[in-house]
Amino acid sequence: MRLDLAERLRCPNPHVPTPMVVVARAKREFELMTGFAGCPVCHLEARFEDGHLRFAPKIGDGLLAEESVIVGPWWEAELERTIALLGLVEPGGAVLLTGRYAPLAEMLAAAVDTSVVVMGVRELPLATDRVAGVEQSLSGVPFTDGTFRAAAVCAHSTTAFMHDAVRTVAPKGRLLVPVNRTMPPGLKELARDEQESVSEREVAGAMVELGRRKPEEG
Repeated sequence: MRLDLAERLRCPNPHVPTPMVVVARAKREFELMTGFAGCPVCHLEARFEDGHLRFAPKIGDGLLAEESVIVGPWWEAELERTIALLGLVEPGGAVLLTGRYAPLAEMLAAAVDTSVVVMGVRELPLATDRVAGVEQSLSGVPFTDGTFRAAAVCAHSTTAFMHDAVRTVAPKGRLLVPVNRTMPPGLKELARDEQESVSEREVAGAMVELGRRKPEEG
């Protein structure tokens, strides 16, 4: 996992938002290969192995179940579609992919020049300097608010997990979500079909310019 993403880890357990303390054992340039992460509040622990982050089994409520995904030649067309729907025009930043979108990770990272975090699959892809996985079912997304420029959340995810994923996407970032879930607050829907909906995360509040009133002449 890239060091800048490891620094944005947040405990997924339901308590006051708390950054996880990360201890690195081995690094490869800008990538954390082995080490530990822990929560100072609930003492939840996770370990970095081969660039992936692995939590202890049976933690939280298992709101994101893991599924098996088969890679096929049709993923090239799916890649172009996903890049377009998520509005990934400029390089940089990081993208969250869950479940059925996981096979796109390496291709998307190369095509857009972005980092990718994969969750919700039984077999994580090979970790690279651009792709890393988070293993085990979690009660939320273990990253701080606004970490990702976009996210694709599969239909296998629960409504609760999908709602938590919203906060990890930066304002104006896009989310690809299943239509069979209640739309999370804070999103403006842009388009939908029978299976998916693409939305933009709204800005929390608009900045108002203040000015002084000029004294009346008289």
